[in-house]
Amino acid sequence: MVGARGRSFGFGSAALVACCGTVAMLVRAAGSPAGDIDLLGAAIGTGSFVVSAWGAWLTLRAARWQETDLADASARLAARVLAVEREARRQLLGGHDRAVDVRFVFRPSPAHSAAGADGGGSLAEVADYFRRLRPRRMVITGAPGAGKTVLAVQLLLCLLERRGADEPVPVRLSLASSEPHVDVEAWLARHLVRVYQVPRQTADALVAARRVLPVLDGLDELDTAPCPGYGSRAARVLRALNAYQQGVAKAELLLTCRSETYDALEDGRVWAHDAARVEILPVAATEARAFLDARVDDPSRWAGVLDRLEREPAGPLAAGLATPWRLTLAATVHEQRDPATGRYARDPGHLLDRRLDSAEAVGTRLLDLFVPATAELFPGPGGARFDARLVREWLTTLARYLEDNAATGRTVAGHRLSGTDIVPSRLWPLAGTRRPLATLVVTAVAVSLTGTALLLGLLATQGPLLAPWPVLAALVILGMFTAAVWSLAWSDLAGDDHQYTQVRARPRAFVQRLTAALATSGLLSGLLAALVIGRNPAAPPAPAAMTFTGCAAALGLLFAVPLPGAPESSHPASSVRSHLVWGLAVPAAVSAEVLLAAAMSAGKDPVTVLALTIGGGLAGGLLFAPTPAPTGLWYVGLLLRTRRRSGRPLPWRLGRFLAWCYRAGLLRVAGTAYQFRHRELQDHLARQAPPRP
Repeated sequence: MVGARGRSFGFGSAALVACCGTVAMLVRAAGSPAGDIDLLGAAIGTGSFVVSAWGAWLTLRAARWQETDLADASARLAARVLAVEREARRQLLGGHDRAVDVRFVFRPSPAHSAAGADGGGSLAEVADYFRRLRPRRMVITGAPGAGKTVLAVQLLLCLLERRGADEPVPVRLSLASSEPHVDVEAWLARHLVRVYQVPRQTADALVAARRVLPVLDGLDELDTAPCPGYGSRAARVLRALNAYQQGVAKAELLLTCRSETYDALEDGRVWAHDAARVEILPVAATEARAFLDARVDDPSRWAGVLDRLEREPAGPLAAGLATPWRLTLAATVHEQRDPATGRYARDPGHLLDRRLDSAEAVGTRLLDLFVPATAELFPGPGGARFDARLVREWLTTLARYLEDNAATGRTVAGHRLSGTDIVPSRLWPLAGTRRPLATLVVTAVAVSLTGTALLLGLLATQGPLLAPWPVLAALVILGMFTAAVWSLAWSDLAGDDHQYTQVRARPRAFVQRLTAALATSGLLSGLLAALVIGRNPAAPPAPAAMTFTGCAAALGLLFAVPLPGAPESSHPASSVRSHLVWGLAVPAAVSAEVLLAAAMSAGKDPVTVLALTIGGGLAGGLLFAPTPAPTGLWYVGLLLRTRRRSGRPLPWRLGRFLAWCYRAGLLRVAGTAYQFRHRELQDHLARQAPPRP
């Protein structure tokens, strides 16, 4: 990490000095009088000062990294994780706090099981069971919908609530977001930075000291085959986890996986070493009855269902409600009430229909009711309600896309497309790959040409403000087109643009960003001030100084302050919003300052200066937008190609729709991605016929 940071710093320093020298030489070549200032020497000196200051700051950060207070950092991380996972548990339980007290049993692996593993336990006992293990490593397996994630979250919350000062902080990660060749330590540290806004040095120190207990959800979601073998991606992850050490012993961890997948891995002689594998048992009819009796507000409405479960413990209704997910779904659907009148939206007596003669029929009935009931009872932004039919169409589009990714295992630019994670900035392959690439490159060039034409038109009306202008214009256009095509064709197509996302930061971090931004924009303003003075020594110094100071402050705030209304970086929609806004705002601000300096240098009147500044900002925003905002352009292309006639409809305001789905309980948030509330819901929607154009 230090080597990569040093190389980046070296390249950046060289680029900064070269940029300063180039600007100064262009000014000198333009025939501007040097006056009492050597522009080339001043530019190189200014750049060297910035480089030296930045080097001193990196040295200070390295010293602070040595003194990281792990106990304090662990406590802060634990508080953040606790808040996030409490909300996640509530979402998993359908907005309630009652969970099915599932039972689990110990299933020995072929070899190398953890010491202390015994017969089994229940949801309420899982924390005590885990604490007895040596080392504390557990694999939770079960059938689809058995409650693996709920059991893992329950254990995580219990560990946090009873955590000692020196104990690790359990942090849940979705394995679907891991790299093909996972580096456990780097992945954990990156997750802490992106999701919990932990400083990178602190995250590295926490992981290196094994102060993080990884809770890894969804090993079965890594491969397309239901029975992966030794060479599968899941097997590679298990081997990486077996090499994840804490001193001379295996490091602590918790893993969830479907039983079928884990059995296949064990048959291929791959499993989690020194771990206790536990299997969640199906929910018995008596347990289902006890849960519903405790979960619902009015048990008398459920009298017929409860009696049926008692009389027919092996019947289709009991089989259809034999998993915690199905029971929670049944309660969620039939306990939803109108917020104004309190009237129940669904009668649980419909579950007694004799046409529901199998477990699959019961599940299909519940899943069919889930989306329309949610759309009816949860208002969208501004109080308006989403049309239930459109909600189903949009969710079906997303589910079919994820299902196709999971079935084919396709990759784009070396990145495997997720079969579970919904991140708006990474959904563009839904509209295809080759055509959008060609379309967006053409669009980028067209947008940039528009900005170039507008800029040259402004300059043509005012005469050559910067000589030799044709040379400068040619360099700008050539560099812009090269950068635009490069960004669109070869940028990180996975949409990992955390560096563009501003978060609500602590005051110290804000001051750091603001200082760096002001130094950078101040350098630019200083060079422009030198240009103005060199071109027009008679220019009034006070107004020029005030103008440049204001522009520097504006640029610094633009780079340092979080975007108005922008969510935290852990929010899945933040990257798209930041790309779209910053991709236009930053080049527009810089271009406006350049035109302002040029107009002042030429001695234009205030009205002309204002017109050139506004027009130049607009032109510069269009000219350079494709370079800093490739992800935003991909997202816009996705929206243009997912109208109803395309056969894969999505809403225009996709981010707002996904946020509503999360609040309504149709989706959940896992790290930096949305996921369907349950994989069974995703599979159910994906099996539906595609929407008709």
